[in-house]
Amino acid sequence: MTVFVLMLMAIAIDASAQDVVLNKCGRPAKLDTVLLILDVDHVFSIRNKGMSMHGYDFNFGLKFKRVELFGTYERMSHHLGKDGVKTYMNTNTLGVGVGYDIQQNKKRTSFTPVRFRMAWPVGHPDWNNNYYDLSIHHIHAANSKAIGLNLGVGFRYVNSRSELSPNHGFVYWSVGIAL
Repeated sequence: MTVFVLMLMAIAIDASAQDVVLNKCGRPAKLDTVLLILDVDHVFSIRNKGMSMHGYDFNFGLKFKRVELFGTYERMSHHLGKDGVKTYMNTNTLGVGVGYDIQQNKKRTSFTPVRFRMAWPVGHPDWNNNYYDLSIHHIHAANSKAIGLNLGVGFRYVNSRSELSPNHGFVYWSVGIAL
C-alpha cells in the first residue's frame, strides 16, 4: 500500500513540476503557480465502537496549480469507554499527503481540495497505530493574502498495532485556519 501511494505521489510531483517549469509557449511559468500550504485544524469525531477522537493537526507543503503535496503532524487523543471505565490514549504522528483541488476560483480565495494522507507514530505513544485518511475541505478567505477558514469532513481508518484497542474507522469533522 505504501509503495502504491509513493508511486502516485511521484507521478503527481513529476506532472506538476513539468507544468510549473514551462507554460504552453515553452517559456518559464509564473512563480505564482506554486503556493505554500499551511493549515492548523481542530479535529473531532463521532463515537465508533466506544471510541472517539479529538485533537489538532498541522499540514504544511506546496501546491502546484491544483495538486497539493504536504507533510502532516498530528496530536490526537482517543477516548475509550471500556467496561464502564473511561480511559484515553494520546498519539503523535508524522505523515505525508497528496491532494487535488476539485474547485478553486480565479481570485484564489476559495478552494475545495480532496486529500489523502497517511501517518505513522513518533515517540512513545499510548496507542501505537498508523492511519489512512481521506477528506474533503472547503477553504475560504476574504482575499488571496488573507487567513482563510478551513472546514472539512473525512473518514480515517486507524490500523492498531497494539493490544489496547482493535482497528477503528472514524468519520470526523475539522475546523481550522489556512494560510
